[in-house]
Amino acid sequence: MSNGKLALVTGASSGLGIALAEDLARRGYNLVLTARSEQPMQELAERLRSARNIDVVVEVSDLSVAGGAAQLISNLDARGLAPDTLVANAAFGINEAFASHDPTRLVAMLQLNVISLTELAQVYASRMKAAGRGHIMLVASIAAFQPTPIIAAYGATKAFVLSLGEAMHVELAPQVGVTVLCPGFMETGFGAVAGFHPSDAVRRIALAPATVARIGVDAMLSGKPSVVAGGANKIMVLATRLIPRVVAARIAYKMGDSSGHAT
Repeated sequence: MSNGKLALVTGASSGLGIALAEDLARRGYNLVLTARSEQPMQELAERLRSARNIDVVVEVSDLSVAGGAAQLISNLDARGLAPDTLVANAAFGINEAFASHDPTRLVAMLQLNVISLTELAQVYASRMKAAGRGHIMLVASIAAFQPTPIIAAYGATKAFVLSLGEAMHVELAPQVGVTVLCPGFMETGFGAVAGFHPSDAVRRIALAPATVARIGVDAMLSGKPSVVAGGANKIMVLATRLIPRVVAARIAYKMGDSSGHAT
């Protein structure tokens, strides 16, 4: 691989992951793309190599299974790839009452959203600290800021990511920058996988993945601990901080229950 910055992007086969890879490529980063679906990543890699004159490596991995993160790290080490930027974006959600969750799917979500993300963040944070430089972006959600009935476990995973990332930001500064990106709803394949059916009001304030990616990378490179993408989302997050958490949870539950789906 040629000299230059190297970013590892997880969940790089769809949605925000593709947009993040495209934004980093625009800024001159070489890339390692990883996800379960190889074909979309190969197509993205070919397009970015041609358009941006960068090196792009595709590494198929499944971070929703135990040992997936360790295997990914081992595979990259074997190929001599040492990312100086980690973008931990891979995640999925479950949109139904917590008591109704399929246990196997719940464990897979926790593995992907929390355990694998934490393993990758810890290993690469340690290496970046030793090198005296690097950037880490952890992708959370505006769901991180309050209890989220109907998507209870998913929201809890994102609260973990936000808390972890903001703590890492303090621990690793100034040599290693850590930023948490908190998007709201986007028109991607994520909602279909989770079973989300957002209201028209939510769709009207949805941001394009490319916009969210630009906001996130700008925040990472400027050293912010966290960023909420979009003015309307910032207002919603602020509003949740001005009312008791139990009230915010009840409002969120009524919004989800009234339509049968979380919004």
